[in-house]
Amino acid sequence: MVARMTGMIILECGVFMEKKILFSEYVKEQMGPKRFALFSVFGEETEGNFLKWSFGLNRFEHYSSEERNILVHVPHTETGIVPSCTDSQPYVWSGKVNVAAAESALWHAFEILTEKEAEEFKIAHRPEVVFEFMQGFKYQMLRVKYVDGDWYVWDE
Repeated sequence: MVARMTGMIILECGVFMEKKILFSEYVKEQMGPKRFALFSVFGEETEGNFLKWSFGLNRFEHYSSEERNILVHVPHTETGIVPSCTDSQPYVWSGKVNVAAAESALWHAFEILTEKEAEEFKIAHRPEVVFEFMQGFKYQMLRVKYVDGDWYVWDE
């Protein structure tokens, strides 16, 4: 699922852990020359909307239709902050999977209103975003986390 890790060990909060690949680099790798961008869920386009969602038949249609909607979950943060809009999760994102989509999900889930509020929130709470999608006839899940000033692919 996750491409390659950098393998570098870093010290963070007194715990050794592996440094993960930058989400922006992972997206570029997934968009590589061998992939046809029209059929990829990854891309640099920032357009997209959160759509209303209900379970049951709609979930089946998500996996069987030609539409490229992505399910997005925003779990509680490392510090225990719970999203304001938990009732409507998973969200359905109509755009591409990239850093802008992770940021949009964060703003939507925690009802963030300003850039300053977003930056302070990310630094203090290290949020995660989980994307679920179909690509190449396979169900895939990608978890990203905000750490040290950037979004990383996170696979623990």
